[in-house]
Amino acid sequence: MLSAIAALALEAGPAVIRGISSLFGGSETAEQVAQAVEAVDGSLGLSKSQKELAVTRSLQNLPPESRVELEKIKLELEKELTRRQQLALEDKQAAHHETQETVRAGDAAKDQYVRRTRPMQARQSWWAGTLYVFGMTAAHVSGLAASGPDITMALTLYALAFSYHGLRTLDGFAPYSKASGDKVAGAVKTTLRGRS
Repeated sequence: MLSAIAALALEAGPAVIRGISSLFGGSETAEQVAQAVEAVDGSLGLSKSQKELAVTRSLQNLPPESRVELEKIKLELEKELTRRQQLALEDKQAAHHETQETVRAGDAAKDQYVRRTRPMQARQSWWAGTLYVFGMTAAHVSGLAASGPDITMALTLYALAFSYHGLRTLDGFAPYSKASGDKVAGAVKTTLRGRS
């Protein structure tokens, strides 16, 4: 229990701990937890697990009667961190929605130049990536370059083409759809074909 409280306290920080303490009308235990987190945060060169261990040791030094209050603090920290995660996810979702609305508006624009810009950028991205891959491969084969194409550079050049076509992950190249049932069925079919 103490290690879980230590991890939550480190993630939340001393200001949040003190804020939670104000919900109880002030708390000496919460203040001690906040001070332990501050002391560990000020230590340079400690890993996350070392910081958690140090806070856990500080919590072990608290009197036994503070365990009930520590449990309340733990519950409130969990609520606060869950609320923060929810807000972050809602923010990401809103940003994604705005991006999609912008794309749709551009695709439906009356101005021909605006409507053709994204497809043109996708084609240019595709050609730039393809020329880079073939060019670096040819340079490597002929001895003009020490190595072939760099995957990071190639993916950077292909990025606009991939995003235009809706590719978010590399499993977009799979021979079956992203639905989990189709993935299983596709993998089984592929395996069975390979055996016959």
